[in-house]
Amino acid sequence: MVTLQSMSAGEKIEENRSRFLACGGPCGSADCVDATLDGLVRAYRLGKASQLSWAARFRAPDGRLIELREDGGESGAAACILAAMQAVEAEGCLVLVARWYGGRHLGGMRFRIYRKLASELLTNGASTPPASR
Repeated sequence: MVTLQSMSAGEKIEENRSRFLACGGPCGSADCVDATLDGLVRAYRLGKASQLSWAARFRAPDGRLIELREDGGESGAAACILAAMQAVEAEGCLVLVARWYGGRHLGGMRFRIYRKLASELLTNGASTPPASR
């Protein structure tokens, strides 16, 4: 099982003038989703992003696995993030991928980017705290 112990982010990438950044943090219940999202948006200065897509996985008090997601204006993006979380059995965390639209359509490539960035954030230890950005 993989989780994020603190707020962290991967490397920002650019593809055809669109920029992407994956970040995430601990989130153990539906009650903490909004606070985690707000914290990530502030910490990583995501307020002007064109899309904020996210997914969260955590255990309910009765042991059921809860999965929440929101496309944030990029239909299908949250499913890619959630798939990356499921692949590494991530729990107790929320992963958000921000996109700043660069004026060019990326087609299906954008979904590969969402999946790749989420996966890298979860598997590479996600060691970039907000203070260093």
